[in-house]
Amino acid sequence: MPNKPLERFLTKPVVIILLGLLGVLILGLKFLNVTLESPILLTIGRFHPILLHFPIVLVLLVLGAEVLRFLKIIQIDSKVFFYSFLVMIVLTLVSIFSGYLLFASGEYSGYLMEQHFNGGVLTGCLLFVSFALFLYHWKSGKLYAVYLIALLATNGAALYTGHQGGNLTHGQNFLTEYLPMIGAEVEVESKVDSNQYLYEDIIQPILEAKCVGCHSTLRAKGNFSVSSFEDLFKEGKSGQTGLKHYLPDESELYLRVIMPDTVSDRMPPAGKTPLDDKEIAILKYWIANGAKTKQGLADSTTADSTKLEMQLLVNQLEPALKRYRFNVHKLKLNAEKLAAELEYLATDMEVVIKRDEEAEGEMYTLSNTFPPAPFDSEKLAQLKPYLDVFTKVSLVSSQIDDADLYIIAQMSNLKELYLQKTKLRGSGLIHLSQLENLKVLNVSFTKVDDKALLDLVKFPALKEVYTYSTGTTKDVIIALQKYKPTLQIHAEEGPYF
Repeated sequence: MPNKPLERFLTKPVVIILLGLLGVLILGLKFLNVTLESPILLTIGRFHPILLHFPIVLVLLVLGAEVLRFLKIIQIDSKVFFYSFLVMIVLTLVSIFSGYLLFASGEYSGYLMEQHFNGGVLTGCLLFVSFALFLYHWKSGKLYAVYLIALLATNGAALYTGHQGGNLTHGQNFLTEYLPMIGAEVEVESKVDSNQYLYEDIIQPILEAKCVGCHSTLRAKGNFSVSSFEDLFKEGKSGQTGLKHYLPDESELYLRVIMPDTVSDRMPPAGKTPLDDKEIAILKYWIANGAKTKQGLADSTTADSTKLEMQLLVNQLEPALKRYRFNVHKLKLNAEKLAAELEYLATDMEVVIKRDEEAEGEMYTLSNTFPPAPFDSEKLAQLKPYLDVFTKVSLVSSQIDDADLYIIAQMSNLKELYLQKTKLRGSGLIHLSQLENLKVLNVSFTKVDDKALLDLVKFPALKEVYTYSTGTTKDVIIALQKYKPTLQIHAEEGPYF
């Protein structure tokens, strides 16, 4: 029974009722509309990801202890729960306060943020209700089952809130990302020994593990990619062909991986995990025997002793190959996950996001609906985790302005950008000069002027610009085209996408 002054005070009926009402009042936070400008408060908000862990752990521990006490496995004095609740209440209020400051800063928005915020205030509400029920039970011995249900609901809300927070920070379905991969080991072991194809089952997983980080369709260093079988036979920046059938000593890919680690052209470069001797030997064997897609160990004219030697190498590599194949499987699941996230995001933001069928890899296009739904800086910010997957973006008739071009400039794979009838004035166009792949830009029906147009000389890959009904003049356009003959400036409305 409560016997200390604080214990007796908090178990008074009126105080218990007030605690329950305070929990309900926490729900009202979602209806407050506050804009923060104080650097101190904004800084406090940044501590939310650190502070939130403490009350979550305590809530779980209290539930576990209550279950053990309910099952009569252990005996715990109610005062332990009383003071645990007090600590939880304080930590939860601090966490909710810092979370609200982060929410009010405007740095995060969208459906996931709303769900995380709603889950947080619901957790706070249920915690106060649970505490009130605990106090009532402690004093009267009644409603223990109701108290346990409330405590269980509090834990459920806390876990849901944490899940949404993980999604918000790390991407959709962060906690469940690897669940579909359970059982993948069976899949990667489906082929053994002579049934394996050299490229599909051995070479490709090795290249995916050791080379694709720098030589993919998205990031083709030296203009060379290993993402597909066909890419291996193309020329890179050096002018040399990656692979030549039957000629390993004339295949640039093979020559690069056998270079000493002291040579700067060696691949993978210093700091990256190189191919080991077994992997290099199998790569050479595959190239020397034609470098074909559907080619097994037995499908060669080499001596049986050589085939046996290669089979032994493959067997020794099997643990590593299993790990490589598992990673390939993971990449496939990540692609499926990305598609699902973008589909969800498109619905939430009222935009159209589709696969770019003309691009290699997991690339997408973004455009407004028709008629266009509102699209402003807040919606653009929701795309931050996905900026590098867009090749074409059309935000016609949106509220995008020059400040927003800073974010758009981070779309490193962007090739075409359509900004007709937006709020552009031109001062932010210079941000787009860092887009190495941007070829088409449409700024018709905006207030872009001659000064902004001159910044286009700094765009490395730009080929076409549409400037109909802007503040640009014919003389500047002619002068710019003379200075940069590869750039076509059209004084017309241009295409819509």
